[in-house]
Amino acid sequence: MDVAPRPEDTLRLTLPDVEATEAFGASLAHEVRRGDAIFLRGELGSGKTSLARGFLRCFFGNPGLDVPSPSYLLHFAYSSSSSIPRPLEAEAQQPDAAAAGQVQKFTAGKASLVDGCSVHHIDPYRLPEGKIAALIDFEKIFSEVALVEWPERLGDQLVKEDTPPRLVVTFEGFGPQAEGRSICLSAVGPRWQEAIARWKKEGGPMRSKPSDPLPTVEGESACQQPETSQALQSCLPRPADGVRKCRPLPADPLAWRVLGIESSCDDTGAAVLRGDGKILGEALASQAGIHEQWGGVVPRLAQEGHRKAIDTTVEEALKRAGVTAADLTAVAVTVGPGLGLCLEVGVRKALQIAAQQRLPLVRVHHMEAHTLVTRLPPATAEASEGADAAAVEKPLDPAFPFLTLLVSGGHNMSVLTRGVGNHTILGSTIDDSIGEAFDKTARVLGITQVPGGPHLEKLARDGDADVHSLPKPLSKTRDQVLQHGCDYSFSGLKTAVRALVDKALPQADAAASSKLSEEQVHKAKADVAAAFQKVAVQHLCERASRAADWALELEPSAAALVVAGGVAANQSVRQGLQEIAEDHSLVMRCPPPRLCVDNGVMVAWAGIERLRLGLFEEPPSAEGVDRHVEIRPRWPLGERDPRSQQQKNPKGQKRKRSAASQAEAAA
Repeated sequence: MDVAPRPEDTLRLTLPDVEATEAFGASLAHEVRRGDAIFLRGELGSGKTSLARGFLRCFFGNPGLDVPSPSYLLHFAYSSSSSIPRPLEAEAQQPDAAAAGQVQKFTAGKASLVDGCSVHHIDPYRLPEGKIAALIDFEKIFSEVALVEWPERLGDQLVKEDTPPRLVVTFEGFGPQAEGRSICLSAVGPRWQEAIARWKKEGGPMRSKPSDPLPTVEGESACQQPETSQALQSCLPRPADGVRKCRPLPADPLAWRVLGIESSCDDTGAAVLRGDGKILGEALASQAGIHEQWGGVVPRLAQEGHRKAIDTTVEEALKRAGVTAADLTAVAVTVGPGLGLCLEVGVRKALQIAAQQRLPLVRVHHMEAHTLVTRLPPATAEASEGADAAAVEKPLDPAFPFLTLLVSGGHNMSVLTRGVGNHTILGSTIDDSIGEAFDKTARVLGITQVPGGPHLEKLARDGDADVHSLPKPLSKTRDQVLQHGCDYSFSGLKTAVRALVDKALPQADAAASSKLSEEQVHKAKADVAAAFQKVAVQHLCERASRAADWALELEPSAAALVVAGGVAANQSVRQGLQEIAEDHSLVMRCPPPRLCVDNGVMVAWAGIERLRLGLFEEPPSAEGVDRHVEIRPRWPLGERDPRSQQQKNPKGQKRKRSAASQAEAAA
């Protein structure tokens, strides 16, 4: 049950990076006692598990404790060695344990801050709201210490307005964790209300040690007041020993060797980049031949292809870079969005390497990687081996903020990008992406290659776009938001093309026995392809132009239009968007065509940008790799602009209020 807290029962803080998030979790561990519940709210990748990791390591005095996300198994219970046996080996655990509600038990340390008390880490994200109440005994859980991610999925039968008493930590923002993630603390019940009141006077749980001077904080502060967070932020503690449990990053970025792994769909990519962006080695294994006979990507076949190719692709990238796994500085890997079966292969490989070599691990958002690769310094500007670190720190181009248009086979969206992990979605497709529309239209026209978009573009060059008239997408909708928004729709256009082909080319599939010559069939198909491409690009550009208006309204300093994704290689798309950029006094930036498709370079570069901001995590132990294979097939890149069409939730899930709306309610 969502209830707006009183302003005096709320406090807002800023956590600069993952290390600070873990440190804040550790500070909360010193505050809890038996019967306490801490609810962790926020979107995927916002930092909830990082906070839990810091909490559990401090609570049990074990800085090397593996703390995976419980998203797949629902419930992990951590206890000291004196109160619970060691966990079962991974091979012996029941695969249907989550479905049966069986707790996964772990020995976390020899002692704990609350003697004999277990900590329960819960995550019901993958269940419909309220379902977990039938699987897990929450009476016992709430009698010890509970860390609950996605508490809104617990349901009203478990969460009431005043029960259980709890501290709610809300991570604001959407998408991959950003630099300077804001959190809002709110209290339910006298115990946590008193704690927040005390933190405001003492400097909060952020104080490093009792002897630290207290920051001066005047007046009460609600979630919407940033001055309190600025006062308390200076007291952020760091880990007790000052060292992360992984290989430290060299001070000189030119010494970095970052491996990027991509396996979100049907291409297995790997690349090694230097810290300044120089590509040292890359490899890409395509599965086009596997899927052509099926007319599209088959997830199970794609997974098998990744499993066969992942080891050799990574080894080839390392070989071309002239390094071994032992020479690497960090590993970055795409964890979503994408096909779950495929993502799992790349994530597992990255975890294995990171665990074996004790390397920092960066979990990368696929669409953010497409966006950030545009900032990869061009080869002509790469620093030489003898360059100093200062030369590497020159500003990247384009500078934030900028407008991003992501166009690929699985995604189509206009995004205002304010920084790494800081994105606002201005519009997206309500059905098919433009890349999917290109591929499906290609199949209708008899093109069997996968992807079919580039071949359709080639075919369209031989056609006349004015021979056929196709309907303009969304031209007849009565939905005012769709009429005047930045959202896209290509499903109706695709259907119109199919009807046109059935009418204009009834014998195209049997050209040898038809009255049409091969040249005539080719020309007829080319005319259809050209007509489709013309309308699709016009629709894309019309909506992109409106998105540019919105972006400049929100961020007048935006100076660039970034076009990324596989469809960005289409020359008609580039030409149309170039005109849009010029009309809005924006500079258009596109990656080189070979980096528009899925590849390991973009993942490694996204990893480098995040490493510079401290946005990485420690690797698991070699024994804990399997429990850390967390993927995010559906992972929002950012929060949607309120003027755009709101997306439907997956079946069985109710729409939940955003962190921003909760903060507004607290005002």
